[in-house]
Amino acid sequence: MSEKGTEGVEQSMYKPAIADQLPPETERQLRKSYLLKTDLHLLPPAFAMYFFSVIDRNNIGNAKVAGMDKYLGLHGQQFNWIVSAFFFTYIFCEVPSNLCLRRFGARLWLPFIAVCWSILVGCMAAAKSYGALITVRVLMGVFEAGYVPGFIYVTSFWYTRKQQAPRIALFFSAGVFAGVWAGPLAARLQSIKGSLQGYQYIFIIEACITVVIAAIMLLVIQNYPETATFLTEEERTYALRMLAEDKVSSYRTAYHPRQVVKALSDWTVWGYAVIFWAAATGGATQAIFGPTLISAMGYTSTRAQILSAAPSACGFVSQLISMFLPRLYPRFSVWIMLFSGLACAFYAIIASVENIHVRFAFLCLSNFALSPNMPLVSVWMSNNVLGVTKKGVASACTVMFGGISGLIGAHIYRQKDAPQYRFGHIFVCVCNAVIFLTALLLNLYFRWENKRRDREDVDMDCSTLSEDAIDQMGDNRPDHRYTW
Repeated sequence: MSEKGTEGVEQSMYKPAIADQLPPETERQLRKSYLLKTDLHLLPPAFAMYFFSVIDRNNIGNAKVAGMDKYLGLHGQQFNWIVSAFFFTYIFCEVPSNLCLRRFGARLWLPFIAVCWSILVGCMAAAKSYGALITVRVLMGVFEAGYVPGFIYVTSFWYTRKQQAPRIALFFSAGVFAGVWAGPLAARLQSIKGSLQGYQYIFIIEACITVVIAAIMLLVIQNYPETATFLTEEERTYALRMLAEDKVSSYRTAYHPRQVVKALSDWTVWGYAVIFWAAATGGATQAIFGPTLISAMGYTSTRAQILSAAPSACGFVSQLISMFLPRLYPRFSVWIMLFSGLACAFYAIIASVENIHVRFAFLCLSNFALSPNMPLVSVWMSNNVLGVTKKGVASACTVMFGGISGLIGAHIYRQKDAPQYRFGHIFVCVCNAVIFLTALLLNLYFRWENKRRDREDVDMDCSTLSEDAIDQMGDNRPDHRYTW
């Protein structure tokens, strides 16, 4: 046995003090109490923060409808470049942010980046020129980049893979739920009578709310189950055993630079990223340009803000439904192909008809089909990628491609294409075709790889290895089978 392998055997894994066999009723009670406490401490602040992070990044679209572009003298493609400026830094800061989260812990890092981006949102109200808006949006991307991949990464320490799925779906539903309220909220804020322009109140008040949520998160959220003060020793011990049985690594596992390389060289990680990018393209463009698309149908500014809630409400419902789909049929690729196929068809209809009522109806249906794919692919990735460092990098890479969608999506609904915006609708239609084909490719590969591992029938007792040695194997450990 190699020196490295010997070291792995000699370093014993964390051994729970509680007996391995507990009465079923005791296990059920411990699991119920652990999940209830964890959900109450983690999910409400995370949901609220994601709700307002989406509003903070997309309220630039509401501000435009409220008259910002006319007040600041924006023209041509300047507004589109202001939108996309956010994503130049958003794309590149997600992996570094996850590494910082690993260093400082979620309790400090997530509230810190939230306060930073909310201050910058407030600065949007003070911006007086095109250049100032570009600068603020670029800086916003630096800090907001880490929130979504950070949450996905954090949940992998607290929940088994089966438990993680509905919680990530619920988390992403906050983003769509934000779309339901962003328009009506902006309509109310822009109507405030004071010394400022209506769009400036949108930025200032929404930024203040985010700071309050960040303060609550600092008080409520905790880093890891091993150190959580809200758990009893019995709950902690049971939870750590439950997580270990599901191949969930603990925070004690060392950082492995080699796993960064493994994640970046694993083509399946980029497959998840492509799906997330294509799904986010539709979601991001509807969140930002939804009021503009509806306004182009002939509705007034305030009415367009309010009506933009309808497509988002449809997306919110479908994301809530997606929480339960993997339990009904645990094949992520099948659900992703189903929803992407529907979205592709709906966008083709929007691009081909002129009746505004039909276009609005299918805009709502398209949001219903678009919304489930981001949480589904995020959970799919988290289920299949093992290794603490590799999972952190993979989750950041996946969401990083969502940033690319914002960069590109900011330019597909062009002013010269108004009022039907056919080019943008066709582009999103093609993106959903890409989702379908990529999910199909991953489906075929994972089924083939699982059969190969079954044929080789490699029998290796991982219980003799240290947690660190097992973590270094990642998803190449012989007892791992991919979810397809």
